[in-house]
Amino acid sequence: MKQYLLIDIGGTFIKYSLADEQARKISGGKVPTPLTNMDDLLAAIEGFAAPLQGQFVGCAISMPGRIETRSGIAHTGGMLSSFMWEQPFAAQVEARLGVPVTIANDGKCAAAAEAWTGALAGVENGLVLVLGTGIGGGIILNGKVLMGAHAAAGEVSCLVSDMAAMEAETFEMDKVETFSDAPLWAGAASATGLIREYTRQKKLSLQGPLPTGEEIFAAYNAGEPEARQALKVFARRVAIGIVSLQSVLDVERVAIGGGISEQPVCALPGASHAGAGAGALPLWQRCQHDRCPEAVF
Repeated sequence: MKQYLLIDIGGTFIKYSLADEQARKISGGKVPTPLTNMDDLLAAIEGFAAPLQGQFVGCAISMPGRIETRSGIAHTGGMLSSFMWEQPFAAQVEARLGVPVTIANDGKCAAAAEAWTGALAGVENGLVLVLGTGIGGGIILNGKVLMGAHAAAGEVSCLVSDMAAMEAETFEMDKVETFSDAPLWAGAASATGLIREYTRQKKLSLQGPLPTGEEIFAAYNAGEPEARQALKVFARRVAIGIVSLQSVLDVERVAIGGGISEQPVCALPGASHAGAGAGALPLWQRCQHDRCPEAVF
């Protein structure tokens, strides 16, 4: 059976795995994501792929940004956009690995994977949200992943969360120093947003070392009031965004992935439904594939 190298490029880590044609994981690992330049990113990929050479016949990469899968062009790169701009990224990785490479937007990969064998299997209209450094999004419409006219459908990170902050004529989005400071949903309802909210609750400096998500959940489980309030605010922000998306898309189910969704405290009651009456599908379900790149095959 053929094997493939699967790579997910996130804002914090690059996760990779060797898997077979049925997406069964054989081995894997993760390395920090270089946010410096293209050479460093390609070197990181080549570094973890080298010991696996000869074991895979192709490579699939899920990544942030506006990605054109057919041409292999990364028009933008999310957290990588300082250097990932109109780049023939598939060809660049292919030159390093020596095998065919397919790239796709991470949210769309997650949606395709969940529709294939995950939480959205059998669902005609669904939505995947991946709560990570930003918020990945993928839409299943009439049983297919919605690409959009410019390969940008599902970019839910960019939903405006604070209109008042953008009303001034002097406001310029490209002058915002960090993504988490932007008046966007991703700045408030991602893992980054949770960390910043907890930092505010603890009255810590945003300039110093910030707590990790693991530390926040450990504090929550220990009963710390600040952690509990931060999670409460964060959950409400996520829910508000989902309500807004549901009013437009009217999906049967929303699948939520990312490290945050794995925490027991984040499990929503099974009684939450998209509609009333017997047979209504649960509106929310945890992703069974976390930003699964194998779906692009």
